[in-house]
Amino acid sequence: MARVLYWNIQQFGINKINNPFFNRRQIGSTINMQQASTQRAQLILDTMTSNIPDIFVVIETSTGGGVEGSLITAGGQQGALDLLAKIRANAVLGANWMLVPPLILGQGGVSEGISVFYNSANLSFTGPWGWQGAANPSDSVANIGIGNLVGYAAPWNNCLPAVAVPGGSNINPGINSNQLAGQWLFTDNAMPPNRLQFPGIGNRPPYLTTFWDAANARTIKLLAYHAPPNFGPAANGTNQLSNVREMTNNLAANEAGVIVGDFNVNIFNAYFEPIAYNNLTGAAGYTRQINPTAAVFPDQGYVFTHMKHKYKNGATPWETNGYPAYGYLGSNNHFAGYDSIDNVLTRYGAAAGGPAANITIVNRITGSPYNAVMPTPGGAPPGHYAYTTGMAQIPVGMANAGSPVALPLPPNGPNGDGGYTPGNIGALRRFLGWDNYGKIRSASDHLPLIIDI
Repeated sequence: MARVLYWNIQQFGINKINNPFFNRRQIGSTINMQQASTQRAQLILDTMTSNIPDIFVVIETSTGGGVEGSLITAGGQQGALDLLAKIRANAVLGANWMLVPPLILGQGGVSEGISVFYNSANLSFTGPWGWQGAANPSDSVANIGIGNLVGYAAPWNNCLPAVAVPGGSNINPGINSNQLAGQWLFTDNAMPPNRLQFPGIGNRPPYLTTFWDAANARTIKLLAYHAPPNFGPAANGTNQLSNVREMTNNLAANEAGVIVGDFNVNIFNAYFEPIAYNNLTGAAGYTRQINPTAAVFPDQGYVFTHMKHKYKNGATPWETNGYPAYGYLGSNNHFAGYDSIDNVLTRYGAAAGGPAANITIVNRITGSPYNAVMPTPGGAPPGHYAYTTGMAQIPVGMANAGSPVALPLPPNGPNGDGGYTPGNIGALRRFLGWDNYGKIRSASDHLPLIIDI
């Protein structure tokens, strides 16, 4: 199997992981912005190395200006390249890691990039589209013409290997990976075909990257999507994924379809959830990996993927909702309904292996999997892969070593649920401190997901 790590890293760019402002203090801390960014970068790398993926998808990459389908620029470009350098320099990850150069998705103020990193020792990047150079958008290899494909110019020239796609691949065999690109435009079956919108003109489309998985003799089709932030457009945009022919009608026997993203539709929303997912999990044949539990706490918190802001009626360590959500997972009162919005969907051709396994919500607050209370309430899914807390930990040799100092886990807390009694003096300040929730929430307001496909 191949392992995929997905993460919406909020406003990902150079300032997230290598901020140049060493003379400005990081809000909520005593360190400067450069030091804070170094710690965020280390949190990302630690998350990668805890359970090493084959593919790492980062959505919400900043774009800069440019034509849709062309390469991102500015802070997003610098951030993606800097993270690639950090991954390659990491002794556990190494120099085989590559980056599919991110493209501008959408138009105007809602455009975004998606950064897809992968281990070239295990997978070969196959496109599915080609690269024609300069400021042009990517396009199908047929439209560009094989003879007109070019390698990427600086600063993207070292992101992909100048190695031919293996002959076993059913997508672009014999073409060098560094002349290929992701796909950002999708059409329907009409003649002439119409562009699919997700859901309207200007909204960011999904981003398709494909890989040859030689060990399993299959192609992995990875579609990453960040839906608009309002329920109606988000549900309609997510539903439109069921019309992407490359992932449905045209999914071949040796192809595994994987859809990851922030769909901005809460799986507990009785009205918008069916609009978003019914066609994908019905006629399109996809299996959704994170599904509603009982619509009450603490069960509900086991599938939340979104974290509250530090302030504005935000995150708390109170026992209110029990383990693992307490008062920090979910959405703020003034921006309610974005609780469980990240997900993975999978579908397998007859010769593509499967089913997917070991889906885990990566929680660097409490740690993962959610096994501090066993059996889980209501059979809520605990997850599989192990991640330590990224917060300040109780030292080795002391009781409850490895648990977060600022958030008692079961059975330590009141009533055996962990957390603090609301209003406990000093507890909120300690919990929100930079070395605790502050640093992790500064990295992103979303929890990552990891899965074996």
